[in-house]
Amino acid sequence: MTPETKAVLQRIGAALDEHRALRVHVHGLVALHQESKRAVSAKENWNERQGKGRSAARSRERPARRKGPTCGPRPAGASSRISVDLLRAAYQVQIASLKEAYPESRTFPDEDGMWLIAKSSIISGLMREATFLVALPYRSGAGPRGWAFWTADGQPRWIGPRHTNFYDGSICAFAPHDRVWFDGGDLTTLLDLYTVWTVRHLHLEVFGRWPGKQYALLGADPRVQAYYRKIECNDDELCGCGSETLRYAECCKQSDLQWDPMQLMSLFLSRVPGGFSTRRPPRSVLEFINGQSHLPRIAEVHLQMNSP
Repeated sequence: MTPETKAVLQRIGAALDEHRALRVHVHGLVALHQESKRAVSAKENWNERQGKGRSAARSRERPARRKGPTCGPRPAGASSRISVDLLRAAYQVQIASLKEAYPESRTFPDEDGMWLIAKSSIISGLMREATFLVALPYRSGAGPRGWAFWTADGQPRWIGPRHTNFYDGSICAFAPHDRVWFDGGDLTTLLDLYTVWTVRHLHLEVFGRWPGKQYALLGADPRVQAYYRKIECNDDELCGCGSETLRYAECCKQSDLQWDPMQLMSLFLSRVPGGFSTRRPPRSVLEFINGQSHLPRIAEVHLQMNSP
């Protein structure tokens, strides 16, 4: 990475820490707000659209995604059939506009939805790009599942595990209550959010800290959240409690340290069997991205496809 590119990345990280807006160019090039044509707020609670025939659009709240083992398949009824038709239409009508924003994007049909593959340049001057593999079920409430990989010289490398989901290593780019995306929503917006998440990972790799607001496990036992923060959060990052101003060292760290560490770990593993080691992509996803197999079926890799 050149000094110029590193300086750009540092400025973007500072903007995320200060909740200043970023914008995303065509091809997924992230820049500060005044430098581009499409925007994703650093707060990740709104998305601004600018361009001919487009107006700013705020997204509705999307359902929370479950993390954990699945049960048997849910029988399809009339309401689910309507949902399938609506989501299929909502996604397929966007393919042309999606290609304007991410020209190398491709879609592939699946019996349970649609696969989306897209490339993102991330920041100007970076000598690698990110590839997103996204499962888009046509069943309402399932939500997308996306995986990100650095792809350079034919050697894909998974982007994670920080802020990926347990049990499948999929991208966790925003919390449900951020109200930034919903089933059937704008696919370009979804890829923009994944792109900003990826630039955060790049910042973590280069500077050793996650920039911007972050959360622990929302809705979990406070002790489970404390263990998560102890493992994941660096002292100089914004606290994993969701604080927009306080670093972990000056916010929750002292209270987190008051708990018995072995008790916290035991409780965490009882609530999240397998713990942090489960944050890795399914084998079929890795085999596909490495050119060793065809696309997997969405039902095989999406944890919600078979939820009760």
